[in-house]
Amino acid sequence: MAKVGRFITDHAGTFCQIKLDSGEKVLVGHVGRGFNDGSISIEVLKLFRFTTERIFVCDLESPAGRVALASLTRGTRPESIEATALGAFVSFVRTCRSVADVRTRCVALVSM
Repeated sequence: MAKVGRFITDHAGTFCQIKLDSGEKVLVGHVGRGFNDGSISIEVLKLFRFTTERIFVCDLESPAGRVALASLTRGTRPESIEATALGAFVSFVRTCRSVADVRTRCVALVSM
């Protein structure tokens, strides 16, 4: 099972690092004014975490982004972390085994 790090908030947004079963590390980030607006990005951490490769971005205010977020938060308790955009995407990614799996699942998520 993937290891999920702490949720960190700074001036740029809120982020969470996840170490996948493959040993690869991804960073799930949320930038927005509230918990469910703005955008979500997923980046692969490379070279001692000094460089990243963005593999997914989702505008939560677009029609596809609203559908994706609604799909991920369906059935969650409204007051839980999983009901927020970052919490929902972290829960989604933590079940992936590798970066290739993350890419495949994210493409499927936004093409619903």
